[in-house]
Amino acid sequence: MSVPLAQPEPCELLPWDTAFFGFRIGRVRGDALTMPLAHQVDAWSRQNALRCLYLLAQADDPVTTCTAEDHGFRLVDVRVTFERQGLADAAGAQPKSEPASCMRLARPDDLGELQAQARSGFTDTRFFYDTGFPRHLAESLYATWITLECQGRAQAVWVCTSASDHPVGYISCHVDPSRSAGEIGLVGVSSQAQGRGVGQALVFNALRWFAAQGVGVVTVVTQGRNRAAQRLYQRCGFLTSNLQLWYHKWYPAQEQAH
Repeated sequence: MSVPLAQPEPCELLPWDTAFFGFRIGRVRGDALTMPLAHQVDAWSRQNALRCLYLLAQADDPVTTCTAEDHGFRLVDVRVTFERQGLADAAGAQPKSEPASCMRLARPDDLGELQAQARSGFTDTRFFYDTGFPRHLAESLYATWITLECQGRAQAVWVCTSASDHPVGYISCHVDPSRSAGEIGLVGVSSQAQGRGVGQALVFNALRWFAAQGVGVVTVVTQGRNRAAQRLYQRCGFLTSNLQLWYHKWYPAQEQAH
């Protein structure tokens, strides 16, 4: 007699997020939500003493969006994915004003400055928008993120420097050799250097680096409310490839005891 397969749990616990923020955080599996699934999600979340639950949903599914709203999920971010294919022309497409001569790989002694820039450079993200996350932890999240990128999570972290070799911007690069695909992780420009073409210089430098690694397509993610980043990627030849919605649901602290 065959044994029926166990049904996968509707959510998963996120150990890293839980440890970082100091309360239990999970995520709904998949990108769709129905009424029956929403009840299973709530039961699982309470059973696992969750404080916050993430849902990343496709933007074109009215059943999911309506169910999320009816069950206490709050829309906190629009996740926009950009894609650029055909990197062979990246060098020729760079603007003449690009300060390419100030590009170099990040060094360990750059980390303090990059952390400082990261703390204030991502206020358009969902962790700043959702006031359930303490502001100081949202800032620390991105300082930690760029630290991990520099310590080896990214294959390369490039910085743009001033004439005194002081970092004024950075970009982290990831490569998936199995798919010949690249992904831009974090991009940041110091407040003093904004409006000088540093962001565009960083992106074109990354594209040339990706091309040298044999990458055929590069993606990057930003927020719907971050119009400046969207215009930057469009100027660099990226096109929108996907649009998703980030929802958060908070469970009252007293429910964690049940």
